[in-house]
Amino acid sequence: MLKTVFALAPRLSLHVAGAGILAMVSLMFAEIVSTKLFNYSLPYVIEYSEYLVPIIVFWGAAYTLAEKGHVRPISWFTTFRECAPLDPAAGYVLGLIFLIVVFWQLLQVALRSIEMKRYSFYPTPSPIGPPQLFACIGLGLFIFQLLVEIARMGLEIAGRRDPGPEQ
Repeated sequence: MLKTVFALAPRLSLHVAGAGILAMVSLMFAEIVSTKLFNYSLPYVIEYSEYLVPIIVFWGAAYTLAEKGHVRPISWFTTFRECAPLDPAAGYVLGLIFLIVVFWQLLQVALRSIEMKRYSFYPTPSPIGPPQLFACIGLGLFIFQLLVEIARMGLEIAGRRDPGPEQ
């Protein structure tokens, strides 16, 4: 059952990010059609597309990480061969610390935006708190997946778990 819960996060991440991409493509398509056929620009397309970018990135990150599709930075551990197993783990831990700080700040901004009923400055003012909170939830899901990957690496380094087939 625990494996099912751990597999649910990347799957949910994939579907939400995919829906975000489809929504953005649909908005852009509608803008092109509206502009070319009716000589009228849809005022909300840029605003909502800007909201979708961090949602797509943060929600899609958990799936990308689970599929080992991320870009891993080269750290100082790579110069020491005996520390090679620690290289990705160290990067993940440093990334985790950074992402927790970002998550906390984004959560504070989103909650404050909801509390103060902040609206965008675009021609079609819309509340900015809900999309900020939704992006924050995606970032939280990414942090969860990062913790899962750190735990897997820890078990592999300790020799308690077979890393599985190489991809």
